[in-house]
Amino acid sequence: MRKKLSVLAALAVIVAAVAVPSAAHAALSTNLSQVINQGTLSVDFVDGSNASIASPSVSFGAVDFSFACQPATATLGTASQKLQVKNPKKAGVKIDLNTPVPATDKWTSGGNNYKYNDAAGSGCTNGQLAVSGGTFTKTIGANVPTYTMPGGAFTGASSVTLFNNTSTTAYNGDITNYTLTQQIPAEQTDGTYSLPMVVSYVAQ
Repeated sequence: MRKKLSVLAALAVIVAAVAVPSAAHAALSTNLSQVINQGTLSVDFVDGSNASIASPSVSFGAVDFSFACQPATATLGTASQKLQVKNPKKAGVKIDLNTPVPATDKWTSGGNNYKYNDAAGSGCTNGQLAVSGGTFTKTIGANVPTYTMPGGAFTGASSVTLFNNTSTTAYNGDITNYTLTQQIPAEQTDGTYSLPMVVSYVAQ
């Protein structure tokens, strides 16, 4: 009887040894990362195929010599010379127009000149240029930005704002159809006149 018990005890020990659970494995973790670059704000003159234009220009309609002040008009931003905004930054943008040397530059033809920024006599005394109208067309982006197209007349050294976007919206868009109106003083000498202009922009 005692022998039998000892055998049963040994069997119990063997079973117990087999039933001991194995050690648990620790879980491994990792973090994934993804960088989305902000992109670059840009403003450029482009053609109908959206290719950059190296030397954009605007031509006013010819006028005849006159003994009275007279206006000449032109269009800034045509289908073949669009002002294109690319704004992936979700920031506002302000676009201005002025000459390279404000208040000093003039319309010139040889030794003759007249002004683009003198309000005297409603612009007729010495010459004044005004910007009006304008059309903004969003070409891509989930939302339409909040914007104004102030325009106005050049006075002294002050710029004219073409486009003022204040919303935090990413978009691309085209700006077209501004009307430029230049008051030409009475008895201005005939000639082919030119005036350099610069479009500048800043994020805001």
